[in-house]
Amino acid sequence: MKQYLFAALLGFSACSYAQENDTLSKKNKLPFYIDDSKKIPDFELDDKKTGTFITGVPRFEFDPIRGFGVGGNVNLFMNKDKEDPFFEYTPYRHKLNAEFFIYENGRMKYAINYDAPYIFDSKWRFRADAVVWQDPEAQYWGMGRNTLQPLQFRDKTNNQVRNFKTMNSYERNLNIAELATDGNYFADTFYNNMEQDEMLFNLLAERVFMGGRLRVMFGYEALFTKFHFMSGERIEDAKTLSGQKVDAINNATKVEEDIASGLWDQYNLAGFNNSNNYNFTSMLAWALMYDTRDFEPDPSKGLLLQYSHEYSAPFLGSQFNFNKLMLQGQYFNTLYHWNNNKNRITFAGLAAVGHIFGPKINFIEMWDLSSQAEAGGIMVMGGERSIRGYREARFMAPTTALLNLELRGRFYNFDLLKQHFTLGSVLFYDAGNVWDSPSQMTMNGWRGAPGLGARIGWNQSTIIRLDYAVSREGSQVFFGMNHIF
Repeated sequence: MKQYLFAALLGFSACSYAQENDTLSKKNKLPFYIDDSKKIPDFELDDKKTGTFITGVPRFEFDPIRGFGVGGNVNLFMNKDKEDPFFEYTPYRHKLNAEFFIYENGRMKYAINYDAPYIFDSKWRFRADAVVWQDPEAQYWGMGRNTLQPLQFRDKTNNQVRNFKTMNSYERNLNIAELATDGNYFADTFYNNMEQDEMLFNLLAERVFMGGRLRVMFGYEALFTKFHFMSGERIEDAKTLSGQKVDAINNATKVEEDIASGLWDQYNLAGFNNSNNYNFTSMLAWALMYDTRDFEPDPSKGLLLQYSHEYSAPFLGSQFNFNKLMLQGQYFNTLYHWNNNKNRITFAGLAAVGHIFGPKINFIEMWDLSSQAEAGGIMVMGGERSIRGYREARFMAPTTALLNLELRGRFYNFDLLKQHFTLGSVLFYDAGNVWDSPSQMTMNGWRGAPGLGARIGWNQSTIIRLDYAVSREGSQVFFGMNHIF
């Protein structure tokens, strides 16, 4: 009798659960169940635009490496109307982003990104990315845990090797030109630089489970890269010890020294071809994500947990053979709000650990963590997307850890020319560490940098970002799009 009663209760529960999901789907006019945690908050929905619209902004930047830069971002959004069943659950139905940027030194970036959540009213999301990157002065500061050491070079005023406290004093010393016996001046201005050309193409698809909280992603990436040494390059603004400006020739660079010394062999690194031929990296990617964020472009609450993996091997047509993985957690919680929740102070935190290993690693893959949430991953270790007070790629090793803590304030809302804007500020602290292998991970050696920034939200899905950060090696300013996470 108990067995029959248990079976009846089980059948009733299953039926009730199915009816509940069916009721929810009908209530929200959804073709399938989506968890309430994925619903956009009412205070965001009040200002969400309908239909198709464009946001775009010109960009003006200054980079201590590349000088002044100009460019722009244009975003095409398709939101449909409020009757769309997914209007309350997605920041947009389709987004097409185009970016162009050029710096004074010739660095250029072209990018097109497409994103479609719940495409064709299904549980699938589709993303595609195409990025072309040309940088005549890409940064290289060494490889391995030793990169955590202070900046070091021969002091050209006394010929003694010493540590330099700041990036400015270090680079002034590099730029000092010395007269050689052949009558030419030589300097080390580009000692930490290399020429980089890159083309990246991504196709990613993901399916949601558990009402949108669980996402399973898989995809393919094709990466074409070529690099050149900068030894022998002409330096136009080198100066002698007396301050005289002269034309000089660049000496051997850090990347050449590390390759020649066998350091790269210790880490199984390859891919610096120093020719006009591209190296080809063919990769499969997959990820598992648990996501309860309420609004992806600018969350007020929620959690993102992610494991992602990239795999490259010769049978895929790749010239390389390696695995690259990452564990990441993001947490968002609004600590205080007012004005019907339109204004708020939100805590945002990110913690990530990555590791790359294999018999033949494309060295440029050391430059980013394998996040599948966006094209190109999370750039490390230093620069505008990781430790903002340190120069990009300042710290580099196979095992990487990153911590970003932000206190995001949104203080003012207004409408102008039928566009909705928000104004806010950010206090942040970034920290990171690198090791030669996971077994060597300790709490020693972390490098941190505090900072502050300003934010402008434009029609909610476009965030304009200005950051100023300070570290023991100097300060940096960045202007860009979107939160760094």
